[in-house]
Amino acid sequence: MRLPLVVSIATASAFIGTVQPGPARSQTPNPLAQSPGVITGGSQNVMVNGKPAARQGDATTGGALIEGSSNVFINGKPATVIGNRTGCGGSVTSGGHGVFINGKPMARQGDQPSGCAR
Repeated sequence: MRLPLVVSIATASAFIGTVQPGPARSQTPNPLAQSPGVITGGSQNVMVNGKPAARQGDATTGGALIEGSSNVFINGKPATVIGNRTGCGGSVTSGGHGVFINGKPMARQGDQPSGCAR
């Protein structure tokens, strides 16, 4: 009776010893998710602190701005504020001080969205 138990333990030990772990999952964050981009588009005739106002559809270095205000429009396009999403998976992280839309600073050409490569 002891023999099968010993064999079972030996077999289990040998099997466990041969199991190799898979590749380790990288804990390194996606560099594009954290690198800032730049809003490159904006209104040609509406300025915020001397810079063109950013609107939904305007370009960034990683794609277009895909969100904007539901009730403030610039040249017929929704105005963009800090927190609005970008086409590259990020959001606007900087904006003009002193100009607010629904309590959030207005985004402008030259401001930064996160998640967009330069």
